Amino acid sequence: MVIASRLNLSDFPDSPYAAELQRSTPRLLFAPKLEAEYGRSDLLENRTLIRVACALALLLMAFRGMEQVLAASWHDTLLGYFWLVAASSAVLTWIAWSPAFERIYLPWAQIVVPVRNLIVAAHLAELAAHGQLEFLMVLPIMLIGPFFFLGLRFRAALVSGVLTVASYGTSAFLFGLAVPVALRSCTFLLLALIACAIAARQKEKYSRTRYLENCLTAELAQRDALTGAKNRRVFDEHFTLLWQQAVADRRTLAILLLDVDHFKAYNDRYGHQAGDQALRQVAQSVQSFIRRPRDVFARYGGEEFAAILYDVDGSQAKNIANQIRSAVEAQAIEHLGSGTSAAVTISVGVAVVKPTHERDSRGALQLADQALYEAKVKGRNRVKVMDESEYRTLVTGAFTKRVVGLPMRNLPPQRREQ
Repeated sequence: MVIASRLNLSDFPDSPYAAELQRSTPRLLFAPKLEAEYGRSDLLENRTLIRVACALALLLMAFRGMEQVLAASWHDTLLGYFWLVAASSAVLTWIAWSPAFERIYLPWAQIVVPVRNLIVAAHLAELAAHGQLEFLMVLPIMLIGPFFFLGLRFRAALVSGVLTVASYGTSAFLFGLAVPVALRSCTFLLLALIACAIAARQKEKYSRTRYLENCLTAELAQRDALTGAKNRRVFDEHFTLLWQQAVADRRTLAILLLDVDHFKAYNDRYGHQAGDQALRQVAQSVQSFIRRPRDVFARYGGEEFAAILYDVDGSQAKNIANQIRSAVEAQAIEHLGSGTSAAVTISVGVAVVKPTHERDSRGALQLADQALYEAKVKGRNRVKVMDESEYRTLVTGAFTKRVVGLPMRNLPPQRREQ
């Protein structure tokens, strides 16, 4: 795992890709949401191979049908075999080439492929029992196909292979295939199944690890290199999307701006390396409270962080902000240069708004910025919440009245150590 060996994966507590890479034993089954993501990605990556394999299987059935027609050797049992296998192959080929491929191929293939192999293996055993041993060469292809060409996950392919061998062995006995031939062919099939299973398992482990590393690499481009939090660009993009979603759903948004108190004094006293470590610890502490799928936490700039909480009211937002503030202080990171506390603390400004089409998200961000400013002026290490009533005083992204004793600040908010 190249990515895992170069990164401290514990710095990404909210990343499902990092969580899977951290496992000491790679699994062939992820958590449900991640498994669905991987399944879609793997299917799309192998779509051409799957389509070709399905088409070739259907073509092989067509040749078999033509051969029987030319030989005029149809009988009721053979006709039943043929139509069942031909129909299942046609259905699978149609799905593989249809627009619904990504959505329905795998569920269907996990049923159709084993059933088709059961029928074909039984038919091949019957042909071998009647002296047509050349048809046994098809059996290895039936084992290899599900593992490597038809897009089945390892477990589904293994089940298909076991059923194929069992069907052939049982049918060979029932149709009276010569014992030496049956033993040799069954032994060969078992060995082929074991070899395919080992190779396919290693291939899928590699494929899954590569998928996790590729996703984590893409995720790294969205993160702040120092703290592991999302970066400012991702925050802005996510904010715009959540604003539109909240308008459609008629839900509230809580915007939290968090600033490390007296951080310049901390850097001056302890050095920038210690300052970087303190920021990482603060980020990890905050991140533990912001884990819902629609919420986002980012480093906003310098010692300031930002978070968006979807569908929470003022009371809930204030409670979460106070829990975050307390958690940071409870880390007891020494800060003897602070005029507020002997430990590192944060001030939190919270804006709780109900987005509308008439309002711009920048106004809500300015409201949170003003709340943070008030929290700092009133003593730091505290939470200040501004809600819908203050939000209504914003016009085109600016306040219409001053907060007594506080200067006005226009967008973009000016960041300065108070």
